Amino acid sequence: MDTTTINLEDFTCSICREIFHSPVSLSCPHTYCQSCVLGLKKPITLTSESESTPTSSLRIDSFSHSSHVHQPNQCFVCAICRKESLGYVRYRELENQLDTFETSCPNCSIVFTLSALRKHLEICIPMRSNYTRPNTDSRSTNLVERLSESQTKALQKAQQGENRSTFQCPFCPRANFTLNHLRQHIKKRHKNEDQRRVCPICSTLPWGDKNMISSNIYQHIKSRHRFDYDTYVNYEQDEETMMREALQASLLHQ
Repeated sequence: MDTTTINLEDFTCSICREIFHSPVSLSCPHTYCQSCVLGLKKPITLTSESESTPTSSLRIDSFSHSSHVHQPNQCFVCAICRKESLGYVRYRELENQLDTFETSCPNCSIVFTLSALRKHLEICIPMRSNYTRPNTDSRSTNLVERLSESQTKALQKAQQGENRSTFQCPFCPRANFTLNHLRQHIKKRHKNEDQRRVCPICSTLPWGDKNMISSNIYQHIKSRHRFDYDTYVNYEQDEETMMREALQASLLHQ
């Protein structure tokens, strides 16, 4: 195992803000989780033979990347640099690093490989100076059982929410926040609390998972939810279609 000092940000997907899972690279060459890059699809119309090849090299001759181009006829728009790429490739070197590089959990200091740490962070409680470290048995207890009564009610309201204009705080009983005000509220009032929460925004969407716990809810909301869904979203569409249309619209206004 490699015990080199690791900066977790170097192994964090810019879209989901979690440690990479099945990392893939575009031609730019930014890297994302495979499930995240699928949300970057853009409808394309091929007007010439030259456009049927990647807009720039996908480094398929590189040892660090797979030689197989996935979805070579599908255009992906990078969320960071906005460059277009036809297809994506597996980042083999990064996959190996995730399975071999070790680092300590920022919450409990137990050492894991990066791939194992991703799963561990879903259940690990952040340590505080006034917090007593739980024993091995209690660490496996479900997150919901550790929440206070008010936090449990907040979670239940978030999971049951159908109002897509305002949202329940996932930390406290306060509600009726707009998306922007919710971000500000969490940053001001709850930034130093355990950030493992169910997203109250995802919970209101038809495609959202009402039971999925984000390991860092503030970063998730900040990175994933950048506009008011009630204003811009057609709820008859699935998320992938809307992501494509949103990307296409943003390109037209550049």
